[in-house]
Amino acid sequence: MKTSVISFANKKGGSGKTTITLNIGAILGDRGYRVLLIDLDPQAHLSYWSGVNTYDEYFSIYDCLLDRCPINKAVYTPEHNLFDIIPASNKFDKDDLKVLLNFTKPENRLNRKLMLYKKKYDFVLIDTPPTFALMTLGALIASDFVIIPILLNFLAIEGLSQLVQNIYKINYLYNPKLKILGIIPNQFNLRSNHAKKVLAEIKENFDNKIIFPKLRNDIKLAEAPEFRLPINLYSKKSKANMDFNLMVDYMLDVLNNEV
Repeated sequence: MKTSVISFANKKGGSGKTTITLNIGAILGDRGYRVLLIDLDPQAHLSYWSGVNTYDEYFSIYDCLLDRCPINKAVYTPEHNLFDIIPASNKFDKDDLKVLLNFTKPENRLNRKLMLYKKKYDFVLIDTPPTFALMTLGALIASDFVIIPILLNFLAIEGLSQLVQNIYKINYLYNPKLKILGIIPNQFNLRSNHAKKVLAEIKENFDNKIIFPKLRNDIKLAEAPEFRLPINLYSKKSKANMDFNLMVDYMLDVLNNEV
């Protein structure tokens, strides 16, 4: 199986990128796929949820990009063993960014670092920061696909249109293989007419094939990070686990049709 590199991106914070990256990764791992997560967000929430003590000293993805360590030295495997992760670090600062920007083509560094190492995995899933800056650009250059989580409100649609335009530009200027794999409607409330209207608007403006199954509101998803567990281990019978499994089924089906 060829490695699929997938970035989860949205310029708006709180869209659910971290939650979706981690739980899709865990369900893929539970199904026997070899999965690597990469946390590019200096908030390091994906890393923390995966069991990394983010207050300790450890090698991070930034150390790899800055040539402070080889990529294999930064890989961490959680106790549940459903995936590996290259963590972020909340110690990444402006001085580190200046060093990174001084490299030739800094936006290509993640792609080059992953070129050989990604072959160990079936999936590489990248959680991007909530800004369309160097880290997100680097992730999209390194990716085959992008998945866009979106909250169901009308302001989010405006942000979605801008993000799609940026993805098309990156496809044209940097990475001709990059495709939008899907849009994930997140935190769907069955009782909300507003959410239903927004979802209808998205379906009117985008190909239905790229609109993934909805992810419903579920308190279990808010509780799971406290226990450092993905939803399929924290609450197997939850509606969130059901939704994520349907989402992964849909994602695999779309990917199979891409081949």
